[in-house]
Parts: sequence; C-alpha cells; structure tokens
Amino acid sequence: MNNALYGPYLTVVSASMLTPGPAMLQAMSLGMRHGPKPVAATALGNVCITIVQVTAALFGLSRLAGNPGLLRLAGLAGAAYIAWLGLTLWRRPGTASGAAPTDTVANARALAALFGQGALVAALNPKAWGFLTALLPPFATDGMPATSTVALLAAPICLLAFGGMMAYACCGALLGRLLASPRTVQRIFRTQAVILWLCAGYFAFR
Repeated sequence: MNNALYGPYLTVVSASMLTPGPAMLQAMSLGMRHGPKPVAATALGNVCITIVQVTAALFGLSRLAGNPGLLRLAGLAGAAYIAWLGLTLWRRPGTASGAAPTDTVANARALAALFGQGALVAALNPKAWGFLTALLPPFATDGMPATSTVALLAAPICLLAFGGMMAYACCGALLGRLLASPRTVQRIFRTQAVILWLCAGYFAFR
C-alpha cells in the first residue's frame, strides 16, 4: 500500500463524512422515533454495503492498472462528479429530507428490514461511488490490493459511518430542531458543498 497517501486518504474520508448525507438523515429520523437500537441495525447494513463498495471499486480500478492514463482518467471523472454534487448541494433550498422510517418495533423481523433499508440507502448513494472512484486509484496502480490493504481502506469509512449514524440517532431531537430551520439547513448544505469542492480539487490536482 502507498503509505504516503494513506494520511491524506484518512483526512479526506473524515472531512467528507462529517456532513449529513442520506444515511445520517435516515439515522436521525429513526432515532427520534425508535431510539438507537434500530439505528444500529440500519448502520450495520450500511457498513456491510460499504465493504462491498470498496472491494468492488478497487477491483474495477485494478483492471486499469496496466493503463495509468485510464486509471488517472477514472480518478478525474470521480473528482468531477464530486464537484457536481457540491454544486447541486449549493443550489439546494433549505429543506432536509431523509428516508422516512416505517413504524416498526425492535423485533428480529423489523431489525432485518431496517438492516435492508440501511444497505439500500448505502448502495444507492451516488456520493459514495463518486468518492471511491476518486479516492482509490492510487491504491490500485499495482493491481488488486491485498486483503489487508482493502481492510485498511474500508475500516475508517465503516467506523465513521457507523459512529456517525449512532451519533445522529442519539442526538436526533437536537439535530431535528436545528434542521427545522431552513437557514441552518442551507448553511449545512453549503458547508458540505465547499468540503466536496475541496475534496474534488485535491483529487484532481494531487
């Protein structure tokens, strides 16, 4: 693994996941209705899909290892996509919408359904795929990385996702009041847009 790039990788991953996205809003709304236990099931579903996403992205990028130009182009495409996501956030009105939770109780069947909801939100999150495409090319230049490297790349994303979702669940009432203000929501969106643009610039010019 390219150890020199791992520090910047951790920095960018941390910055990108500190702002609320679909999974965090889903965790907040679930936590406000049902408490943290159902959110743990949803967060676990998110984490499982994240591991699959990181592995799939590395496998796909490693197929381009013999052509550095194409590998670089894939990274630039990911950076451009992240910049576009930032633009859409900047233009968004000050309203927050997350996945609406169903009125369930914390039994085994309901928790399995919530696990599936968390997995689905993660799988369909375009920001995640854009970031992975932009972030991971330097780690795939020599082909598919070893399992230990895949684990080191996936672990911080999984830990931040799980911890962030649980924090949003536990602080759901407070965050719900903050996100009820259109001005506050717009500021959050624009802060997230700036973070995305900074990340896109880093990916494009590193």
